[in-house]
Amino acid sequence: MQGYDTLIVTLPRDYVRCRASQKRLVDLLPGDQIIYVGNAEIGEFVSQEVFGNRVSSVLEDSIIPFDAVHQIVCDILGSKDVPRGVTGWYYQQFLKMEYARSCKKSYYMVWDGDTVPCKAFQMFDGTDGRPFFDLKTEYHEPYFVTLQKIFPHMGKCLKKSFISEHMLFSVEVMCQMLDEIEQNGLLNGVTFYEKILRCMSPQELLDSAFSEFETYGTYVTLRYPDMYHYRVWHSFRNAGAFLDPAAISEKTYAWFAKDIDALSFEKADELRDDCRNIFDNSRYQERLSARQVLEIAQEEFKEGYIEVWD
Repeated sequence: MQGYDTLIVTLPRDYVRCRASQKRLVDLLPGDQIIYVGNAEIGEFVSQEVFGNRVSSVLEDSIIPFDAVHQIVCDILGSKDVPRGVTGWYYQQFLKMEYARSCKKSYYMVWDGDTVPCKAFQMFDGTDGRPFFDLKTEYHEPYFVTLQKIFPHMGKCLKKSFISEHMLFSVEVMCQMLDEIEQNGLLNGVTFYEKILRCMSPQELLDSAFSEFETYGTYVTLRYPDMYHYRVWHSFRNAGAFLDPAAISEKTYAWFAKDIDALSFEKADELRDDCRNIFDNSRYQERLSARQVLEIAQEEFKEGYIEVWD
């Protein structure tokens, strides 16, 4: 099995929101080292935890300076007062991509800092050693509009989506992809991230019209179709509207784990009074599976991403 590290690119507010679950991430995420990537505050948080030698942190500006990306975004939008969150959407993706150029191993995994695994898992097939792409069901057309500007002969190639809150990257293929973008003289800019940003209109940029997961997954599938296995991944994207991450018991995680691989606690989701005591209700857990409860809840609360089973 290949050796690789796992990056958790996160913001202080995301770290704090899921602070009670950070030890669970460290215990269950696969790979050799767990590396938190963020600002100096993230480094302080990690240094204060009792995580052991498996965990370290890297300052995000040592990979790509935030101000370099922010300046490009401000230039495209014609304003010096662009909210940092607009740039941040792209910046965290570019960090995950650029890390390939300093990685000393053949692969690395990235994991969204607002997502908590329900159980342990592996990212390489135990039989033939090939890595996994974990797939969900989602489609956001602007991602593919931008993709086709970067790689004109590529487009959506699978029915499912590569966006599953994590991904295992091949260092060699990621570096090849970044080099190809930078060597494309038809794209404006110098660095891969400038070329990606400048191929979008101001409105597209504001619409978050780029996905590193969809771009890399499509690139690999079309260029190296036998490199990865494809695996269905189920996650509860809107868990933050129903559950307090600091109050989830191991019993509840074990119940979830039979049907669901991970729970996400996105910043836009707040625990709602009318959603409490649904997924952590012991009577429901005794009678129904996590899938059944989630499908019932999604019929009642239709906001946000809908998880589906084939």
